[in-house]
Parts: sequence; C-alpha cells; structure tokens
Amino acid sequence: MNFKISQKSSEVAVNSLVSIESVLQYLENIQPKVVFIDKAVLESNNVISNVLGKLELEIFVLEDPERDKGFAKLQQCYEFLHEINVQRNDTVVAIGGGATTDLVGFIASTFKRGIKLCLIPTSLLSQVDACIGGKTAINFLEVKNLIGSFYNPNEIVICTEFLMSQDKQQYLTGVSEIIKHALITSEAETDYIYENIEAINQRNTKSLEEIINRSINIKKDIVNEDFLEAGKRKFLNFGHTFGHGIESANVENAILHGHAVAIGMLMALQYSYDQELLSKNDFNKSSNLLRSINYDFSKIELDPNKIYNFMKSDKKNSSNQSISLILLNGFGEPVIYEETDTNKLLNFLNTFAKDFEK
Repeated sequence: MNFKISQKSSEVAVNSLVSIESVLQYLENIQPKVVFIDKAVLESNNVISNVLGKLELEIFVLEDPERDKGFAKLQQCYEFLHEINVQRNDTVVAIGGGATTDLVGFIASTFKRGIKLCLIPTSLLSQVDACIGGKTAINFLEVKNLIGSFYNPNEIVICTEFLMSQDKQQYLTGVSEIIKHALITSEAETDYIYENIEAINQRNTKSLEEIINRSINIKKDIVNEDFLEAGKRKFLNFGHTFGHGIESANVENAILHGHAVAIGMLMALQYSYDQELLSKNDFNKSSNLLRSINYDFSKIELDPNKIYNFMKSDKKNSSNQSISLILLNGFGEPVIYEETDTNKLLNFLNTFAKDFEK
C-alpha cells in the first residue's frame, strides 16, 4: 500500500505474507547505514539476531527505549552517527515499538537537518499509531513527548508476524488506538471493531491485516489533511489529554501508554456525556466497547490533583487559561472543548477516580 503524507511519500506494507525473514531480506536489499533496534526485539527472535549479525550493517541496540527517550541517549546516538560518518543521503532504520520509532525518528529529523528514515514497527501500537503521521519526540522534565518534531519516514514496513509473540497487555495497548480511530470516524467503524473483537483477541492474522489496514487509512486520511496538527489532526488526541495526564502521574509505576489512553477515553466519553454532548446510547455503546477489552489496570493510580497538574502543562493546550479536550458529539463527531473551569474538571476527576476504584 502506497500513500502520500504532506510533501513526502511513505510506503506501508500491511501483509501477513511478509514474514520476519522477508523483512530482514528487505534490510539486506536496501543496505541502510545503521539499524537502531530495541534489545527486547533483538533477543526475542533468533532469526533476527542471527541474520543481523551476518549483514554488514552498523547496529545500535537500545537497552530500554522508553527509558532511553531522553537527552542522554539522544547525545549518545548523535555521537554514534557522527563517528560512523552518516551522511544526509544515508538511511537509518528503527526496529521496535513506539518509543523506538519516536526516538529514532527525532534523531533522523535533527541529525544534519534530516536523514533518510525507515521504520519497522514491531508492536500493534506502533503499527497503527506511532509510526503513522510523522510525529517524533523525546521526554523531558518527566513529561512525555515534550520535545519533538514532525518528520515523515521515507518508508514504513509493517509485518504482522511480529505481533504473534507480543505480550498480551502490550498488544492491547495497540487495541486502544484502533478503538480510538473507530470512535472518531463513524458508528459503522465502531461496529466493525465490535464484530471483530474475538479475531483481535485471538490475533487472527488475516483479520489483523485488514484491521490494521483500516486503522492506518483512518489516520493517514486525517494526517493528509492536516500534517502539522493545526486543525482536524487534533481529533486524533481523543482520550490523550486525560491519558497523558494519567501516564505522567504514574511515571514511577511504568504503566502502558495504551492503558492510560483507554482510561483517558473513558474519561473523555464520560465528560462528553456530562456536558450533554453525547447521548446515553452512544455513551454506553462506546464505553462498553472499551470495557470489553481485558486491560490490566492494577498498576494505575488515579490521583486527581497530579493528573490535573500534568494536564495543565500538556503541549496540546491552546492557552494557559484553558485545557484543550477532544470530546465526542456522537460517533464520528469529535469536537475541541476548551475547559476553563478548574473546579469542574477537578470535581470530575475526583468522582471518576472514586467510581473507577469500585
């Protein structure tokens, strides 16, 4: 599948026939200058480690990409690229989940003002969300993705075989983004996810290929219209202002992004209903879909004051006087809602947290 985003073209292969072996053959064919790879991915598959060892490529192993997504590792990577004399027409490859593609994307966008980039996402979350749309970022001051850029990769290769061995809860983080895409698109798309929940849970290869393809197309179409997030692309942040607040407030608990976003969407749906934007039927249907996923929320603490303080510093806010929320006016009808009432939002967070613990 080929599509264009902004002024650059990205190629996305969504094909269950594309095995990990064929992905490695692809690397041999394009001969990138360097491959950045998540250590967990490297060690989880003997084929990857054996083949990469035989290819004459520079390899940079990221020990813990989520922890490494900061200035210290960024400097090490810059120094490494400089030492091996990477030029602007050289290609760097990122193999790993969203944290890996975020970090390496930011490196590629800034080193020598931009070098060629290929992303090979290995998690469901990164395949349907993180690698699509050109967002790159690093964490700063304990705030996720506070510093970043918009930079499209030259190519994206998606292989569903990587998902077959992914940890269940890690896999479900990607399901959160698939549901988000459905909710902001239409009731028909939401119904499609409902109908395929069992196939998603069982990781049916053929079904996953179609589900991933549809989810990518939803995000791709939005990004095509608004690459720099000046308008419609903001709708992709549905559940994320609440979610990032939850994630930042739980930094010591190392919770999963998709789980925080799932709760963030439940919050956004409840807030939409409370503001009389969302009908009771639509609220129940959308909330029940999220609650039907077997997320493990046991590590997540909902501290209203902490969440609110992080929401105030969210980069998506349009001013210092309000918190920008994406709410739903119905299936496929996301709206930007500027909340200026601190007490109302804090009372909501307190009520939601108490109900959530029951």
